[in-house]
Amino acid sequence: MDSRRDALHSRVFDGLPDTDRQTCLAWASLRDVPASTWVARQGEPATTFCLVDRGALKLLQDTPQGQELIVRFVGPGDPFGGVVALESAPYPVSAVTVEPTQLFTWQVDALRTMLDTYPLVRANLMREMTAHMTDALTRVREMTTLRVAERLAITLMRLARQCGRQTPDGILITHQLTRQELADLIGTTLYTVSRTLSQWETDGILETQKRQLLIRDPRRLAAQRGEA
Repeated sequence: MDSRRDALHSRVFDGLPDTDRQTCLAWASLRDVPASTWVARQGEPATTFCLVDRGALKLLQDTPQGQELIVRFVGPGDPFGGVVALESAPYPVSAVTVEPTQLFTWQVDALRTMLDTYPLVRANLMREMTAHMTDALTRVREMTTLRVAERLAITLMRLARQCGRQTPDGILITHQLTRQELADLIGTTLYTVSRTLSQWETDGILETQKRQLLIRDPRRLAAQRGEA
C-alpha cells in the first residue's frame, strides 16, 4: 500500500508503527466517491467508519425547522463515523462529499476487530470524538459572545489549519466554499459575510480565487479576532 497516503498518517493511528497502520488499513475497503454524494444520513444506524484519504466531506445537521446547518469539514487523514464504535448508535450528522473523494471504510465487524487488536486506536478515536464535541461547544460560545467579524476570522483560521496549503502568496483554503456556506458556518447572513470579505479583500488580507479563499496576510486576519 502506498506509504504516502494521508490516511496512513491519521491521528487515529497515533502511537502505532507504520506496519500496524498498514494492517489497520488492510481491514478497510477503499472507495472512490464522486462529488456531491451522500456518505451517511443523520439518524440512520451507524454501520460504517470512514477515514478520508483524498478529498473532503461536509458534515451537516438537520434542525427541527428543516434547515441543514454545516457542522464542519472533514479532510485528508480525518475520521468520520466514530459512533460506529458505540453499539446501536445512529449517525448524529449527515456527510456528503464536496469533491471527488477517496475513503477507507470499515464495516462494524472490521472496526471491532481493529479496535480489539489495537486498543490504542480505540483511545485515539475516543479522543477525536471528544475533540469534535469540544469544537462544537466552542462554536456555540463563539456565536453568542463574539462579533461577526471575529467569528468569521476564527472560522477562516480554523479552515486554514484543517485544509490550508501554503503557497508563495499565502495560505490557500483548498475547500471550495460559497459565501452562503460561510454564513451558515458562523450563524449570520450572506450579506454580512459578503460585506466583511469584500472589506478584507480591499485591505489586502485575503483574496477570492474561484470559490477558494487565499489568506494573503494571516497575521492581519488573526488580528480581526483580537490576536496580535
